[in-house]
Amino acid sequence: MVNVRRKAFVADLALFSVAVFWGFNFVVIKNVTERLTHTVSHWGQGVVAATLLYLFFRYVVATLIFSGAQPRALLRASRRQWGMGGLLAAFYLTALVVQTVGLQYTTPGKSGFITGLSVAMVPFLYWAVARRSPGWFQALGAIVATAGLGILSLRGNLTLSWGDALTLLGALLYALHIMTTGFFAPKVPPSILAVTQMAVSTVLLAAITPFVAHITLALGWQAWLEIVWTALSGTIYAFFIQSWAQQYTTSTHAAVLLCFESVFAAVSGVIFGMDVVTLRLITGASLIFGGTLIIELLPAAHAAGDDGSAAAAPGADGIAPPQALSPLETGDAASDRHEGPCSGG
Repeated sequence: MVNVRRKAFVADLALFSVAVFWGFNFVVIKNVTERLTHTVSHWGQGVVAATLLYLFFRYVVATLIFSGAQPRALLRASRRQWGMGGLLAAFYLTALVVQTVGLQYTTPGKSGFITGLSVAMVPFLYWAVARRSPGWFQALGAIVATAGLGILSLRGNLTLSWGDALTLLGALLYALHIMTTGFFAPKVPPSILAVTQMAVSTVLLAAITPFVAHITLALGWQAWLEIVWTALSGTIYAFFIQSWAQQYTTSTHAAVLLCFESVFAAVSGVIFGMDVVTLRLITGASLIFGGTLIIELLPAAHAAGDDGSAAAAPGADGIAPPQALSPLETGDAASDRHEGPCSGG
């Protein structure tokens, strides 16, 4: 029993470290994209070109490392599994591009908390697709989180800034990705779902980026350090930690711990001078985070009270429910948030 508790504690600590890295990476990604924007400006290109150039090299690094670590996953994937991974890659990559561009026009803290709204969107998207009504707790959590968004982002004329609007669109696309992963995850091993998404994303970026950005390896050592760091910490480390840790902790624990990503995005933003602590930031962020916790915690607690069981643990296949998955990078079923969306990666 002591050994089980120790493993559960270590697992929770490891998942918490993933959230810390994801949150910190909002600052890193904003910084490297700004750096690359300056680089591509020599060819008359801007933020979109810099974003695609960054993501292209990041995905090349992550895919090569993951394929080397899990070669059988790449070789064993069936045509049907490649199709599932391809669809998820399209959702995730689009969300990632939109979010990363939006990050250049907002702060890491605001981006992290707005991206976290994807969790509140999932039950309602599932309702639209599967005609299964969200429960009262999901509705309450969504109302609280939406109020937080209004306080955090609405301007005097009741509009969103360009950066916040793009980030909100990215959160919607992440929610679509999370919901779709919920349908596919029970049918595909996590490693296969991860590697197919990464490989398809890399191919898509390789096909699109040359038309938008000048491909060059002369990015400077700082940019390469940031690219490799986000590939390793936001994608590779997060995938393997989540795949291991969710064998020893509950899916509710995993989801809640990973949602601290937004908190650490704000903390990192303040430390590096990209965010300013204001009453508006604290109030709005607290409501968004509180709404997310209502959605994640109360349904599980209510279910446990009804049947006397603990909060639902991952199934025998080790796959957590959709909300335990993530944004700023991704790919697996155990937590398709192998990169950061409660996301940042």
